[in-house]
Amino acid sequence: MTYLPAAALLAALAAGSAVGQQPPNSPNVQRLREFIGTPEHLQAVRAAISAFEPTALAAACKDVRPTKGRAWQPVEEPVFDPGAKTPKNAAWQETWEVNACGKSGVRSVGFVARHGQGIVPLPMFPGESLADLKLQHDAGQLALTDAAPAALRCEERGRIQVIDSAVISRPDAARRQWSERWTVAGCGRTADIHVDFRPDPQGGLVYEFRNQPRR
Repeated sequence: MTYLPAAALLAALAAGSAVGQQPPNSPNVQRLREFIGTPEHLQAVRAAISAFEPTALAAACKDVRPTKGRAWQPVEEPVFDPGAKTPKNAAWQETWEVNACGKSGVRSVGFVARHGQGIVPLPMFPGESLADLKLQHDAGQLALTDAAPAALRCEERGRIQVIDSAVISRPDAARRQWSERWTVAGCGRTADIHVDFRPDPQGGLVYEFRNQPRR
């Protein structure tokens, strides 16, 4: 698996309608909630989680099955045609508890719907990362092309993957800042990267990496 092959769809999120500008329980968000509970969508979730399992983890266990939905989050305000059950335009992410060959874990997956393109699943990091779909893409691209190769001393940039994520400093809700540990794998080694998130003056979030020794 390559990291976020549908990056063009994620780039389009910047032009989308932010869900924070709409009522959190707007009718269209409720319709999206109903859609993601349909058997057809749950089948798509299972397929996406299996397909996006990092190679380094799949080498030890290929049977990763979602067992319980933990949370979901709209990333942009969904749009539906009248009477339609499937969104015409939307972006959201879902977090699931999984069973991986008898071991429990957490997996997240994103979805982007665009008119005429259907619904495309997008991989997210395994583990507990609090970064949303767009933030994982932006920070993840930099991590995999710069911070991870340096931490691993590995030049195989196209094969480096994030195999786990954990929150190491809980977020300050008022100041919107927290820290995470991302475990990366490549060249037969693993390493931890610490990433600090904090708000910028424009109302977004910026991030900074701190590498840890490889294993």
